[in-house]
Amino acid sequence: MPTVETVLGPIDDSALGFTLSHEHVLVMMGADNRVYPWLFNWERTRANAVRELSEAKAGGVDTVIDLTTPDLGRDVEFVRDVARAAGINVVVATGIWRDVPRSFWDRSLDRIADIFVREIEVGIADTGIKAGVIKIANDAEGVTPQAERVSRGAARASKRTGCPISTHHWAPAEVGRRQVEIFQDEGAPMDRICIGHSADTTDVAYLESLLQAGVYLSMDRYPGREGLPDWRQRNATVKALVDRGWAHRLMLGHDYAPAPVSARHRDDGSEPERTRYLFLSTVALPALQADGVSPETIDTMMREVPRRFLTGSS
Repeated sequence: MPTVETVLGPIDDSALGFTLSHEHVLVMMGADNRVYPWLFNWERTRANAVRELSEAKAGGVDTVIDLTTPDLGRDVEFVRDVARAAGINVVVATGIWRDVPRSFWDRSLDRIADIFVREIEVGIADTGIKAGVIKIANDAEGVTPQAERVSRGAARASKRTGCPISTHHWAPAEVGRRQVEIFQDEGAPMDRICIGHSADTTDVAYLESLLQAGVYLSMDRYPGREGLPDWRQRNATVKALVDRGWAHRLMLGHDYAPAPVSARHRDDGSEPERTRYLFLSTVALPALQADGVSPETIDTMMREVPRRFLTGSS
């Protein structure tokens, strides 16, 4: 039976269950958690993350794919602690987001791949925690020369290990086209690649052109962001793709992370809001079903597709 690496060790793919395709447990721009740790209240930050992931688990979420990279403050030991306390599966990532370290600018593509392979096969730093997915990112600036090196290194690492790649992409500018071109040029297996943030556009023809290349799409960032489609528009795009026969290549998520708690935080006594990890389960998916998407199709997108993406199995 295929297995998937999580922060608590490998699990059978049958244990993945209901899976969110693109999330975070802790995000720190500029790795402030390591550089300026005194700025944060870590006891409250941990408690908040445990509460939100425990709510997600109680609400039916079994697995979260956490696409946090070193330049987003990745701390897999923190994530392991939170995942154990919340009783939830968390798959963590190797790779690099948008802030490509200068050390990568001149490093050979195979040496970049070596770094990712080490975190997949041996573990991240000395934690023993193995990455189960590779993350790369290209935003409105397109694929810069530095980011292209990361993408090519990721493709080579994926070819060597079979580990899947999940991307951050700027859908309004159709940056996914270039991502696909690079992966094809490197000979990466296209059925091991997911183009993320694809619900940031309502251009079904563009999204279908990506799917025709053989990749998966992560329809995430629910419930939406300012200047981008709201959750109803995202649902309409998902339904249009489902109606065209693409449910077997779609995954859904939020691209959400509980906010870290500042050391200056003062509790005002108000009740915390319900975790956003459950927006799909409580709002968007019921609305999709009301619009005619069957429960079986929703299960395919939330359970079967992430399983196939993470394992490479049918």
